[in-house]
Amino acid sequence: MKRTFIAIKISNTKSISEVYQNIRLELKDERVKWVEEQNLHITLAFLGDTDEKDIDNVCNMLSEYTEGLNPFLIKITGLGVFRNVNNPKALWLGIKKSEDLNQIYNKINVAISLFGFTIQSKDFRPHLTIGRTKFLKNRSKLKNLIEKYKETQIEQLKISEVYFYESILTSEGPVYKVIKKYNLN
Repeated sequence: MKRTFIAIKISNTKSISEVYQNIRLELKDERVKWVEEQNLHITLAFLGDTDEKDIDNVCNMLSEYTEGLNPFLIKITGLGVFRNVNNPKALWLGIKKSEDLNQIYNKINVAISLFGFTIQSKDFRPHLTIGRTKFLKNRSKLKNLIEKYKETQIEQLKISEVYFYESILTSEGPVYKVIKKYNLN
């Protein structure tokens, strides 16, 4: 079994890195497990434990379902949390709503459901998880950061690839190994 997911890898641009580093610096005294910058991604589908024999089937399905999809632009905007600011579980950079991104998400989730994988039942809320909070002493710092970045467009990126990853959990954090890359053209 391999722990797998389908995602869009996010290039580590100067502006994303600056915002990420500023947030880390502001919250340096808090207990946050930061995501490594090279691991930033938008999850399209988390498959979880995937039988080795299903890997090839998923690869073939992704080839078929990403064929004919064109590259598109996304806008990374704002900072937010999952749960709420008084009890945050994850810190994220937001992704503006995008019909192209929703189309890829929907196509992939329909396809994986045909293989018996569970599809996301909630609305798709694309984001880049940058950290998981363990404990916050000073929630007002986080509130101020959310307010500071609320309307900030951090980056606009051209998305031209979708990845099928294996996630290998280690004591230092997850390692993402590319199983296959799919070019949008």
